Amino acid sequence: MLGAAAALSGCNGSTGLAVADPGLQKINAYIECYNGVEQPIHEGFQTYTGWIKDPEAGPTGKEAQPRSPGKVLSHRVEYCGQPLTDALARTPATPLDEPVRQYQTAFQSLYALIERADGYFTREDYRRDNGEGMRAQHAPLMQAYADFFKASEALDAALEKNEEQRRAAQLKQIEADEGRSLAYYHLRIIGDGKRLALSLQGEAPDLQVARTQLADYQALVKEMQDAGVGRDNPLWAHVQRSTDVLIRDAGRRVERLASGKAFTEREREEERTSSGRVGSAPAGSEAAVMAAYNDLVTTSNRMN
Repeated sequence: MLGAAAALSGCNGSTGLAVADPGLQKINAYIECYNGVEQPIHEGFQTYTGWIKDPEAGPTGKEAQPRSPGKVLSHRVEYCGQPLTDALARTPATPLDEPVRQYQTAFQSLYALIERADGYFTREDYRRDNGEGMRAQHAPLMQAYADFFKASEALDAALEKNEEQRRAAQLKQIEADEGRSLAYYHLRIIGDGKRLALSLQGEAPDLQVARTQLADYQALVKEMQDAGVGRDNPLWAHVQRSTDVLIRDAGRRVERLASGKAFTEREREEERTSSGRVGSAPAGSEAAVMAAYNDLVTTSNRMN
């Protein structure tokens, strides 16, 4: 998963990014909910289904080590609660409102079942009811997960479309007003960096497309550095370093895929258990590229 970037609402020395946007608070609330619960919900699903031999059939009640899907930190759950409801009520209405509303409903329905299941497994009730409770809870829980993942895909696509449209409009305005300034490159390195990271997702990405995206991104970063952009801004040096790391890790993945060398079971396990931080996943892995991009987003957001 790629974390959604927080909306770029301001940047020192920029007039382009400081333009008032009445929909910005809504979008930021939507992104905060999405970023807050996506990863823990997916991780919880993997934990819950990992001990069941056939997740479609469900648990037998005889498993040696049943595990709870786990709960999400309360402040993350709250992001998708009243603050999200308040954001949905704000005007103007946006095309994002409906997929966000469906996402909120799916999450809240799923999370009610997750909390119930977590209590059941934490108390080890299955030891006293011959696993009847886990069998009864399984089908509704799996259906709720399926509904959530469907809503998640729809919201992800809507957020991506909104982000691309917003960025294109901002870039056009900034370049017209102030040329290829710090604000211009700030937006470009995030948007183009995301396209690069996405081009390297999956087991067999199109290497020709990925190489083109990588070359274009390298050219953008070189242009930015040669122009001396952000030289007087101490925070910008951290952003530039993050772009360099993304290029490095994207290059390593292209090389690994081009070599045809399969990842070992140990490397796969390291990727699955990586913390999401730069350097925690094996070189050349999809997780390493995603970690580099998400680090760029985090570093970039400190500029706002």
